Amino acid sequence: MDEKEGSEMQEEMMTVLVVEPMKAPYVKNIPNELEDLQQAVGGDIEMTYPFEDEVGILLNGNGKFEGLPLNRALYDDRGQVYDAIAGTFLVVGLTEDDFTSLTPGQIEKFKEKYQSPEIFTLFNGELHVMKMPPEEAKKQKESRKNDEKQKNPAKKKNRSGDAR
Repeated sequence: MDEKEGSEMQEEMMTVLVVEPMKAPYVKNIPNELEDLQQAVGGDIEMTYPFEDEVGILLNGNGKFEGLPLNRALYDDRGQVYDAIAGTFLVVGLTEDDFTSLTPGQIEKFKEKYQSPEIFTLFNGELHVMKMPPEEAKKQKESRKNDEKQKNPAKKKNRSGDAR
């Protein structure tokens, strides 16, 4: 591989922010290729542009129909929820005609914006959103793991060593 090919390969990679349900966001370098972007969000990609910044949210366009867990809400200028994203999404930088790496400033801004996982409830036909402190999200994840272990305990051996 010559130097030109090496630099082209590096140009195809982009730095994005990955936001998974019930987790704090994290930075990841991924190829700027359709298949890799689809894999990152778990399906067909769709873009939304809810910010004035030169960033977009790349999400699974069928996430709600597929029953993926709600992840983060989208808010209007008055702070009212107007939609919710289902499943993992990426915050990506934008050029005039393509996706690009986020700047360090954008990473910091959107990492802070999405730091707290959100819990969604439907009450009287209205979607309500509660932000969860990151420490609480960690506790809840551990609690779910413990619940799962209780539901599916490993086979226990009796005193003679035989599996029950």
